[in-house]
Amino acid sequence: MKQIILGLLAIAFFFNCEKKAEEPTIPNPKDVLKITEKVANWQIKTFEEMGKYRALPSPENRKKWHNRNKHHELDWTNAALYSGMFELTKVSNYPDYINWLIEVGDRNKWQLYKRLYHADDHAVGQLYLSLRTNPRLRRIAKIEPLKKQFDSIMKSDKANDYHWDWCDALFMAPPVWVRLAKVTKDSTYLEYMDMQYHKTYDELWDAEEQLFFRDKSYFDKREKNGNKIFWSRGNGWVFGGLALMIPDLPKDWEGKQFYEDTFKKIAETLVKTQREDGTWSAGLLGGLDVYENVETSGTSFFTFGIAWGINNGLLDREIYEPILFKAWNALAKCVNEDGMLGYVQPIGAAPGESFKDYTEVYGIGAFLAAGSEMYAYLNKYHPLARDTQYKTFMTDGGWCWYQDPRAIISNGKLLIGGLSGQSGDVRLGVYDLKSEKNDSTLVLHKKLQRDDHNVPALYAKPDKSVLAVWAKHGTEKIHYYNTSTSNDYLNWGETKELKHEYAHKNGVTYMNLYYLKNEDKLYNFFRSGETFNPSFVTSKNHGDTWEESTHFIANDIKGYQRPYARYFQVDENTIGISYTDGHPRQYGNNLFYAEYTNGAFYKADGTKIKDLKDGPLRTSEGEKLYQGSDTFQKSIVTESVPNSAWTCAMATDSENNPHIGYSLYLSDDDHRYRIASWDGKQWNDREIAYAGKYLYKVESSYTGLMAFDPENPSKVYISTDVDPSTGKDLGGVHEIYEATINATDNIDTIEWKAITSNSNYRNIRPIVVANEGYKVLLWLNGPWYNFVDYDSNVQGIILEKP
Repeated sequence: MKQIILGLLAIAFFFNCEKKAEEPTIPNPKDVLKITEKVANWQIKTFEEMGKYRALPSPENRKKWHNRNKHHELDWTNAALYSGMFELTKVSNYPDYINWLIEVGDRNKWQLYKRLYHADDHAVGQLYLSLRTNPRLRRIAKIEPLKKQFDSIMKSDKANDYHWDWCDALFMAPPVWVRLAKVTKDSTYLEYMDMQYHKTYDELWDAEEQLFFRDKSYFDKREKNGNKIFWSRGNGWVFGGLALMIPDLPKDWEGKQFYEDTFKKIAETLVKTQREDGTWSAGLLGGLDVYENVETSGTSFFTFGIAWGINNGLLDREIYEPILFKAWNALAKCVNEDGMLGYVQPIGAAPGESFKDYTEVYGIGAFLAAGSEMYAYLNKYHPLARDTQYKTFMTDGGWCWYQDPRAIISNGKLLIGGLSGQSGDVRLGVYDLKSEKNDSTLVLHKKLQRDDHNVPALYAKPDKSVLAVWAKHGTEKIHYYNTSTSNDYLNWGETKELKHEYAHKNGVTYMNLYYLKNEDKLYNFFRSGETFNPSFVTSKNHGDTWEESTHFIANDIKGYQRPYARYFQVDENTIGISYTDGHPRQYGNNLFYAEYTNGAFYKADGTKIKDLKDGPLRTSEGEKLYQGSDTFQKSIVTESVPNSAWTCAMATDSENNPHIGYSLYLSDDDHRYRIASWDGKQWNDREIAYAGKYLYKVESSYTGLMAFDPENPSKVYISTDVDPSTGKDLGGVHEIYEATINATDNIDTIEWKAITSNSNYRNIRPIVVANEGYKVLLWLNGPWYNFVDYDSNVQGIILEKP
């Protein structure tokens, strides 16, 4: 009867969890990320009641540690979960995962678990060190307790004892020792790991089968078919541990080859032992007649390692890709509708049973690592098709939003300044608006720096030639500039340099070009490295030569603060400036407005504030449009200070009244868009849309941004990854929306219309350009991860033609 039941279970499995496929299908990257996030969400939601879902062996096989209590948060079981969750933070845009991990570390005071020498109790240190590698989390993630304990181990009289005498230990401890060596730049931790690892390898490695025995008690044990017993998860611990550890090994370290060779040898065995259904048996050499059910924790670790191995050039893609796809497709079918991964073998030390409706946190961790690395693999080798619903005006271009104009229309041509996220080239796209064809994309400065802050600002001179000015992101005291030789914009002169002389090491950044007719001067507003404040240089000959720098706006918030200013042309003699008094990462800033004309600053109603000759405008002297939190305080998980703002769009209406669009940071997953409009008598400030979650953790106040129609600021365009009216998570990427917003409208009355939808890639940072009867909406589309890592194209719509 028992054999009949097992047979029926096996049949059910093939129809439910692992339906056999002749050829492995290529997974869709979106689907891979979606199911990985689904599993992570389920695990976080059920973390406190993990025992309810825990896989336990059949009663006759249970040990004293098999119970339904919550595992201690510093236990090895949870440490494996944290490891996989951290891998997910590398590919997911949702802030929940990294914030949850930070809270775990902070709640446990960044301590290791109880036992001094035991590898299981070292495993949680991998989380602390992983968080520490994030440059913005170095002040948060503490590694001193870990370092102190490891130092005491190396100094003790038991330092050279054989501590890692079971193969699981090679996941728990070695990656922690290696990453500590990397973070501290102290090779003694690496040397200690290497010594202990070789002890384990020398005893437990089987050169014939190219696998690790779980421990020495298995040397003489055999499967029912006579083969040696090699535990799937045990070797998964080793294989996954190597994938986590090898990237942290010094490139020129002579011992690195041993670990890479060991990794590749295990991989070779995995090719031979993968089951037809795509998984690996709980006992790798035991056969289907013994292990009829799937086991997902070992399979998840193997899937993670294989994907990592191909991604990093250790494994041959042609050989291992079919293995990888079969494994992932099988794993994905073992996730239930709620997001729980089933068929995870319970805690043990040998091959054993698994159950469809039960799981364990370490199995979840292995699955999260597998899904994250799988997603990276697919994006590298099988990326989603580029979005092609709209015109591509320029390929390989990106921009920040503190340089203007980034695009202009002149002589029937749309000129677009961009910075390649691949090469660091400063690029200029030339698009013929009449024929609706690209003329060319030119390189103004080859390999300047991969950084979207370096995009050029553009200015059409009276003779229709165009000036472009650019600079590195604060690492040089140089403005670069060049002018087209004619008005066809395909030929340019020699690049010139404006060098700034001051003592501070910081360089200049953020170019903005505006001409004031009554002064007959071209202004280049920028941030000076000397003060970190807005400054300007002027030219009396439309950019052929430049005069000395002038300090324009001065911070008056405690500390070394950076006012962030945006500029626009109110009229031919007036520049409008919206600015903050600090960076949201450091301060709950306020938003201000002022106008500059005839050498003086004014309010929107024409009231004079001060003359520039009396000193730069202090940030608090402008008109306050938004009251921030005015604090430096932020929680352990918020990288920015709540209730802080970014200015991101400006325009004037037909009566020259200014309209200021800005984003507001409330939390990592809750940003808002607001507009402050001057009606001739007063400012009308209101919320207009939900902006969604951050673009990435390091700059958690960054949104997709917004834009006005420069000829009709009631027409507004935004980028968001949620429903702009409700904030509901749409589970997708940033899309572009449009709405007409009147003076009395707010978020409850505005009707947003989606311009883009079902996009494969983010659509962010829209701008609208208008001149000569043309009007064009532009945005960035493509893989975009942060300001130095993107592969975006400039897409958009021609809204109007003459």
